[in-house]
Amino acid sequence: MGHRLRSVPGPIWLLALWALSLTSTAMPNDTTSTNPANQLDAIVAGGIEGSPPLAGLQVLVLRGGEVAYEYAGGFARLAEDGAVPLGLEHKPRIASISKLVATVGLMRLVEQGRVDLDADVSTYLGFALRNPAFAATPITLRQILSHTSSIRDADRYWLEADGNFEEFFLPGSEIYDDGAHFAAGEGQGPGAYFEYANLNFGVVAGVIERVSGQRFDRYMRKAVLEPLGLQASFNVCDLSWKHPENVATLYRKRDADEAWQPQGDWVAQLDDARFSCYYGRPPVARGEDPGEILPGYRPGSNPTLFSPQGGLRASARDLAEIARLLLNGGTLAGQRLVDPGTIDEMFTPQWVYDPSNPNGNTTEGIDPADPGYKPLFTAFGLSVQRVDLAEWGLAERPRRLYGHLGDAYGLLGQFWVDPENGDALIALITGSGDDPSAHPGSTPLYRPEEEVMRWWVRNFPR
Repeated sequence: MGHRLRSVPGPIWLLALWALSLTSTAMPNDTTSTNPANQLDAIVAGGIEGSPPLAGLQVLVLRGGEVAYEYAGGFARLAEDGAVPLGLEHKPRIASISKLVATVGLMRLVEQGRVDLDADVSTYLGFALRNPAFAATPITLRQILSHTSSIRDADRYWLEADGNFEEFFLPGSEIYDDGAHFAAGEGQGPGAYFEYANLNFGVVAGVIERVSGQRFDRYMRKAVLEPLGLQASFNVCDLSWKHPENVATLYRKRDADEAWQPQGDWVAQLDDARFSCYYGRPPVARGEDPGEILPGYRPGSNPTLFSPQGGLRASARDLAEIARLLLNGGTLAGQRLVDPGTIDEMFTPQWVYDPSNPNGNTTEGIDPADPGYKPLFTAFGLSVQRVDLAEWGLAERPRRLYGHLGDAYGLLGQFWVDPENGDALIALITGSGDDPSAHPGSTPLYRPEEEVMRWWVRNFPR
C-alpha cells in the first residue's frame, strides 16, 4: 500500500459529460454488440448488470506474441479544466503486478551467481531472519517468492524513510508486533504452507539493495526497465516530474471515511495533483522538480520505501513488453535480459494446493466454509500465479495462464500470459464505482475483472 494523498473530486458536470461521451459510443445496455470496443465501453459504463461503472480501463491483447488489440476508455484524471481521457500512454500504479517485474530484477542477480534462491536469505540481508516458532529452519528466497516463507503482513508491511526494516523481525522492537509478522501454527513453517504476504517483497528488495549496492528503484530502472525501453518506474517522481501528463490517477467512489458512495463523485485515491516520491516524504506537485531524493540512503536499511510489492507505475503497453519478454524466453528485440531456463523456473509451481491436506490459504479474507468461497490461489511459482480457465468455468478444456493480479487504491489489474499459444491479456482498471467485494463473479475474480476476462475469451478464442 502507500500514502493516501488529498483527494480532489471532479465537478459533477464533468462526470455527467464523461458519462454522455460513453453512451454516445455504446449505450450502457449494449452488452451484446459484436464490436469488441463497444463491449468494453459497456463494461466501463457499468452497463452490465451486477458490474459497477469504472473510472478507466486499459486492455492490451497479445496473440502469437504480437499486439492484436488495444483499448483505453474512461478518464485518466479529473482536472479543473476538464476530464483527461485515459489513453494507452497513461501509467497507473499497477499494484501487485509489480511483484512479478521485481522478480525479473532479482533473477538477473541469480543468473549472475550473486544470489542463490535456496540459501539462507539472512546471508544477503545483513541480519538473521528466522521465524522464532521454527528457529532451526532457514528462510530462503525460493520460499519468499512463492509465499511459503512463513512471513506474514500483520497490520503493516512498509516503513517511512526513517524506519529500520530489520525491526519488523527483531523481538522487542516497536514494529515487531509480538511476532505477528511470522506464522506460528502447526505445519506453517518455512516451505510448508502458502499465504500471500506483501512483506515478502520488502525482503526481496532488501536482497536486491544489499547485493547490488543500489537503491531498489534505481536498480530496477537500470537492470530491467531501461533495457526494455520502458518509461516506467518504481519511483513515481521520475514520472510526475518529467512526464506528468502520463501519470494516471486512481479513483474510487468512496468518501473520506472509506464508505462507498456508488451514487457519489469519483474520489482520487493516489497520484492526483501531488506525489510522495517515497513513504514519508512531503509531496510535490505534478510537474515539480522533486530535487535530490534520499541523499545518503544506505541500501538495505529500508527497502520498502518504493513499494516493491506494488509501487510500479506502468501502462498496459509497458506491461505488454514484460509479457513478450516472458513469452520469448527472456529475449526482447534481440536483447537477452534473462535466460529461458529462468523463465521456466519462474513459471514452475513451487507450491500446489492439496485439498486432502490443506497446505495454504487459497483466498484472501474468505472462509472456505462460506457458500461463496472460490479458491483464488491453487498453484504459485516464483512470483507467478498459475490458473486454469477450465477450472474457472471459462474454457471447455484446460487452458493454463501464468501471471499476477493487482488490487490497491482502486486499481484492479490482470497480467496473464499463455505460453502454449504465445498469448497475453493485460487489463488495468483504474477505479471502481462500488466496492468490488460487493460484486463477486462466478470465478474468483471480482465481477468487472471477470467481465474483461470473459470479453477476452469470447473475442480471442483458442
